[in-house]
Amino acid sequence: MDTDKHQILSNWTPEYEVLSSGQTRLTFNVHLRAPEVVDDDSKRSTAALSAVIDTSSSMEGEKIRLVKSACEFMVSQMSPKDKLGLVEYNSVTREVFQLSRTSEDFKTEASRMIKSMCPQARTNLSGGLFLGFEQQQKNQYLDWEKEEESENAPDLSDTVSVQSSFVDVEMRDTDTFSEASFIDIDPPEGAAAAPTSDQSSTAHAPVPAPAPAPAPASAPAPAPAPAPAPAPTVPVHPTPPQAAPTPCQQPRQQPRPILRNPRHPVGRFGLDGGRVPVPPSRLLAGREAPKPRVLEADAVRSIFLFTDGLANEGVTSQEKLVGTLGKLLANASHKVRVCTFGFGDDHSPELLGELARAGGGTYYYIEKEDGIATAFGDALGGLLSVAAQNVTLDFVPAKGVRARGVHCAFANSVSAEGVQSVAVGDLFSEENKDILFDVELDPIEPGGEGWEEDGASFTIGTLRLKYLDVVGACLGSEELQCVVTRAKVLPAGMQSDVGVAVQRARVETARAMQEAEACARSERYGPASDNLRVLMSNLRLLGQNPNLRGTDAQLVDQLVYDCEEACTNVSTKQAYMSKGNKILWAKMRGHEQQRTACREDADSALAGMQAPAHTYATPTQMGMRTKSKSMMGVNRTHPS
Repeated sequence: MDTDKHQILSNWTPEYEVLSSGQTRLTFNVHLRAPEVVDDDSKRSTAALSAVIDTSSSMEGEKIRLVKSACEFMVSQMSPKDKLGLVEYNSVTREVFQLSRTSEDFKTEASRMIKSMCPQARTNLSGGLFLGFEQQQKNQYLDWEKEEESENAPDLSDTVSVQSSFVDVEMRDTDTFSEASFIDIDPPEGAAAAPTSDQSSTAHAPVPAPAPAPAPASAPAPAPAPAPAPAPTVPVHPTPPQAAPTPCQQPRQQPRPILRNPRHPVGRFGLDGGRVPVPPSRLLAGREAPKPRVLEADAVRSIFLFTDGLANEGVTSQEKLVGTLGKLLANASHKVRVCTFGFGDDHSPELLGELARAGGGTYYYIEKEDGIATAFGDALGGLLSVAAQNVTLDFVPAKGVRARGVHCAFANSVSAEGVQSVAVGDLFSEENKDILFDVELDPIEPGGEGWEEDGASFTIGTLRLKYLDVVGACLGSEELQCVVTRAKVLPAGMQSDVGVAVQRARVETARAMQEAEACARSERYGPASDNLRVLMSNLRLLGQNPNLRGTDAQLVDQLVYDCEEACTNVSTKQAYMSKGNKILWAKMRGHEQQRTACREDADSALAGMQAPAHTYATPTQMGMRTKSKSMMGVNRTHPS
C-alpha cells in the first residue's frame, strides 16, 4: 500500500495468503510505525513531568547522588516550553516545587533545590505518588519569568491549592476518582477551619480573652492593671550565618503538624497520611509565586517514580495501591503516564511493574547503579519525542467474519456490532507496534462472479486508525482494507508467514515469563524453569527458518537469550529473590509493550552466549542514552 512519512498504519500481514472456502480461522498482524519527530522543540507537544523521588534513609549515598544527577540531566534536556514539578517522599511527602515552565532561570533554581534533597526516615510511596498525580491533575503551572499576567493567563489563585489533603476513601465498586471526589478544601459548617499553609509557617496571633462583664454602677472602680512587659522582638526571617553548612549537613527540622480536613479524618485507606503542608514555592531570590496558568491541552503528562525499597508507610497494600491508582487514572480529567524506576534488590518489582502497567508506562529495573543512565535516557527520550497521542485501532469485520480475539498488552474491547477496538496510547518517534488479531470466517460457495480457477479475492474487514498527529498538529485517521484469497483447494506447499510467527513468539514469551514468575513466587522453581525450556526449544526451531532475516532474526535471538536468562533466574530461591524477579518483570513488560525496559544485556552477558543486538529503543532514545551516560559520568560504551 502507498505510504507517506506521516502514515502510522504501515501494513497488515495475514498468516496465510490463501484461505479455504470452507469454515476457517485466520491470524493476522497489524504493524504500526510512528513518523519521525525532528529534533525541533516547536514540532512536538509540551512535556509536563512530575518527578517523584524516594528520599528515605535507604537512598543514602550513591543512590541519591545518581538520582540527583539523573534529575539534573532531566532539567537540562527540557526546553523552555516544557513543565517540571518535583515531589520528594520519605515518611512524609513534600512538593519541592510545583509544575513550572523550564526557563533558564528556573532550571538553575530547580537544580539547586534538587541538590538540597537529603535521605531520611521511611518510605511513604503512596503519598508521593498521589501527590505527583494531584500535581498533574491541577492542570496548571507557574511561569517565573512572566509576572505580568496576559489576557490569556486566567487567575487560578482560588483553585485547589497544592496543600489540599486527600480525603478518606472507602473502596467500593461504585466509587469514582476524579479531582473533585478526592480533594476537599471546605470544612463543614460550624467546624473550625484548618489553618492555611501560610499560617502554618508563621507565628499565630494570640486569641483575645473574652471581654469581662460590665461592673454594677455601685461597685468601686477597679484598680488599674499593671502595664504589660514589652514583648521581645523576634525577626520573622532571621539573617543566616555567613558560613552556612551544605544542605545535607544542616540538622533536619521537625516537620510541621499535618493539616487535615476536620470533615474527613484519615481512615483505613490513609490517602493523606504523611503530607507536609508547605507555603507556596519561593524560588528565584524569594520572589512570591506568580499566578498559575493553564497547562496546554496537548501536553504529554508523565510521572517518573523513583524508589529503592518497599512501601512501608501510608498505603502499603499492593492491591489497594494499584487499584487506587487505576481508578484515579480511569476517572482523571487529564491522561497521565506513570513510569517506575526500581533500584537494587530490595524493591518490589511486582508493585512497581503493576503500577507502571496501570499507568500505561514502563517499569525500569536498575540492577547496577550506573544503569540509571540507560533507563532514564530511554524514559526521557520517549517523553520528549511523542509523535502520536491517543492512538486507537479498530478492526471492523466484513459480513461473514467475526473477531475472535486480539493478542496485545493494550486495553481492548469488542462492541455489540462486533468491532474489535485496541487503545494503543501514545507512540514515540519512529516507534514500532505489532498487534495480532484472530478472526473466524464463515464458509462461502465456490464459483460465481469474480471466482477464478485459483480462487477469488475476499475482504475480511477494514482497519481504522485514529490519533492526534503531533507532527502535523491535527487529528489523523487512516483506513486499510484487509483482503485475502479464498480457494476450494489450497496451494501445495503453502507456508505460514514468518513475520506473524515471530510476533506470536514474542507474545508467548511474555506470557511464559509471567507464568514462570508466578510459579517461582510460590516457590515452585522446577515448573517455572520447565515451561521456559519448552518455549526455548520452539524458539530455536523458529530461528532456523530460512526466511527469517533482519530485525525478525534479531528479535528471535533476543527471545532465546531472555528465556535462557529467565531459566537461570527462577532456578533457585536465591536467584529469584536477589534479582531474578526484577529481570523477569522488566523483560516481560518490555516484550508486551515492545519498549526497552531493562539494563543493557552486554552488562551481564550469559556465560557462553553473546548479548543480542536487538533493542526496542528508538533512535531518539538511543541518542538520549548517550547524552545521559556522558553527563552522569558513565564512560563505558556497550552495544545495544
